[in-house]
Amino acid sequence: MKVALHRLGRLLACALVAGAGPAAAGGLAGAAAAQPSATTACASARGRVLRVGPGQTYATIGAAARDATSGDVVIISAGDYLGDVATWPQNDLTICGAGGRARLFAQGRQAAGKGIWVIQGARVVVDSVEFHDAKVPDRNGAGIRAEGRGLTIINAGFYDNENGILGPGAGELTIVRSEFARNGFGDGQSHNLYVGAADRLTVLASFFHEARIGHNLKSRARETRIENSYFMDGADGTASYQIDVPNGGLVFLRGNLIQKGPRADNATLISYGSEGLRSGVTHTLTLVHNTLVSTYPGGSFIFAAPGVQSVVLKANLFAGTGAPPKINGAAWAKVVEDSSLVTTADPFGAATRIDAPDFWPSDGLLAQTLLSSVPDPTYVDDAPRPYRLRAVVGATRRIGALQRAP
Repeated sequence: MKVALHRLGRLLACALVAGAGPAAAGGLAGAAAAQPSATTACASARGRVLRVGPGQTYATIGAAARDATSGDVVIISAGDYLGDVATWPQNDLTICGAGGRARLFAQGRQAAGKGIWVIQGARVVVDSVEFHDAKVPDRNGAGIRAEGRGLTIINAGFYDNENGILGPGAGELTIVRSEFARNGFGDGQSHNLYVGAADRLTVLASFFHEARIGHNLKSRARETRIENSYFMDGADGTASYQIDVPNGGLVFLRGNLIQKGPRADNATLISYGSEGLRSGVTHTLTLVHNTLVSTYPGGSFIFAAPGVQSVVLKANLFAGTGAPPKINGAAWAKVVEDSSLVTTADPFGAATRIDAPDFWPSDGLLAQTLLSSVPDPTYVDDAPRPYRLRAVVGATRRIGALQRAP
């Protein structure tokens, strides 16, 4: 266990220091688009190396997956791979794009009737790979179907699949600097990200936007931790909840920028416990230094089921249309609130731009965001743009996620 934790710590440190995000293809456009990192998790991985691509040992990813053994390092040359699906039963794999993103397009094919990749092994790392257009007969095709215990996704992209990632049902899933866009069949049963009854979901510095009717993120994990990430409908998105944790659990949200648009399929931004709280699990919801902007008329920012043990709200900025309440469902005796600011969505005119989101409030609101104390001294990075972390400097703190202008 100590070795696994040490390896994960090194991977996350490298990923966040690199600071780069998805390439413009399929993601952000223009100046806001981040470029893939030149250094991937494969640079520090140890094991037999399998190389995939034109002129390499393996012409296809599927051939490498069939030949791989536990502990291997699979390096896929940047480029497009069409209908090249794979099942990975091995443990301790590190799989990376090299020289940029490896872009996988399903083109009507799937592995085991489930998606582009089915990852069954434990402790697998995927870095710098994109997944496009997964579709299967049961309308649940995933870019990655996660079935093992322990999956780390770094600098990856999931575009126009029926699910971006589906699973796992146990173990841990960690997502860093990755993008989930326009996933969902459109029936409300598939989502940008859909995590089963895992032990823990961790999301850092990632971007979720424009899920098709389904949720931008749905997690049934015992513990869900999301930091410095963007969740957006834009002006025309039709997602339901931005974040849905239908069975509760320990949920911690910090430094996130969350926007609901007028065409959304649901009026609530964050939903907690709407399908019944899981037994034998701690049920707490904590939001610290988040900015929530809704141009949907009415609704509410948060729904929390009455069985929640506590709801903690610290230094969050709520900007709405039609005076939505901060929270519905939970008994107010369970809510601990400190330094919230409620305003209209008007000062956040650029917060609906998927191509260049800007959640910095207009000048007239800035003075109201100043705090006289530091509610969370461990909030040391904000996210001025998707995938970008920036050190919080100085003694002044503001309500909301952003501590200074982007």
